[in-house]
Amino acid sequence: MVREGLRLLEQREQEDKAKIEWLRGAAKEGFDAADRGDYVALRSGQEIDDFVDQVRREVSEKLVAEKVRA
Repeated sequence: MVREGLRLLEQREQEDKAKIEWLRGAAKEGFDAADRGDYVALRSGQEIDDFVDQVRREVSEKLVAEKVRA
């Protein structure tokens, strides 16, 4: 039981490390895009809501397309 607990802790630690690496990569990608001037300026709550809705639709469409290919 102790061995299994240690195994689960190690697995969780590896997953956390992978998440952190992914977040670092995503942050770097975002900062690089901003440095290139590749960003969207949102000035109101409505613009933010519209942008988030657009991104949500695009991600949903990509997920559906990936499921169809799988």
